Amino acid sequence: MTAKIHGYITLGILATLLLISGAWYASSSIVKSETLAEKAVVLAPLPLHTGNYVLVNLKEMTVKLRNGTTTLETMDIVSVGKPGNYYETIGGSFVNDYKIRLHYSSIGHVYMPYSVHVFGNFFIHAIPYFPGGKKVSTAYSGGCVRLEDIDAKKVYDFVEKGTPIIITQNGEYDFTPTATSTPTIEDMDMTRIMVATILLELLDPEIKITGLDGKKIMYLELMPDLLTQKNDAVSTKYAKRLGEKNYVDYMNQRAHSLGLTNTTFTGIKDSAQTTPEDLARFMDFIAMYKSYMKPLYSPKEQVSL
Repeated sequence: MTAKIHGYITLGILATLLLISGAWYASSSIVKSETLAEKAVVLAPLPLHTGNYVLVNLKEMTVKLRNGTTTLETMDIVSVGKPGNYYETIGGSFVNDYKIRLHYSSIGHVYMPYSVHVFGNFFIHAIPYFPGGKKVSTAYSGGCVRLEDIDAKKVYDFVEKGTPIIITQNGEYDFTPTATSTPTIEDMDMTRIMVATILLELLDPEIKITGLDGKKIMYLELMPDLLTQKNDAVSTKYAKRLGEKNYVDYMNQRAHSLGLTNTTFTGIKDSAQTTPEDLARFMDFIAMYKSYMKPLYSPKEQVSL
């Protein structure tokens, strides 16, 4: 299927095309058919980092401790989040803000040794265990990058506050900053998709809340109404948990982690300010790292809030 888009591109049109075909269609003057990696290499020649950083490759299932262009050590990943599930492992370029030798997960109700924080609910850590001491043996994690205990300790000892952590399915240049440009697009759909993204990364999507009809419903079950019905009341419900200002701050942090240099979110019910290249980068990211969102675009009866 082919399509040609003239003038300004709106995220609503692009998102629809993405969901129908899983591909981008745009005039060559606005969005080229290059991959993220190809565009990023042009913008960011080697080396990406001159000091220590951690490179997680979800396709190779490896974690590399690197210094500049030198790989100091390579370790195998035990498990990651299940692809296609809302707990699948996130992607992006992050900076560590803290680490905890023994972290207790209030979502999984397990202890996670040598936890290195990435973003939101996501960590790199050792094999978790229950309060009684029994180790978790599931094939998939809850979205974290799970390593053997000895390897997790190596990562824990290697990482300091401020150490970059890149998580990718392709190459480490996927999330290098896009070229600086003046925003030319205002799009509300991009805001709604980021609202949904942040919720599933910062909060437990299975937490139940009470709607105005008095019925309990999970955050996750509200998402189709946010994305298809364009129900801003759902955005308000989501942001209330963290406070709207904090929520918007996290949205902008997440945009930064994806290298969206020219994208700014000003409110949960305000259109994003962005550019065609940033928009293409964001939708490529959703297609690759948030594939569980695609089925959520199917219409269903609107939830009463």
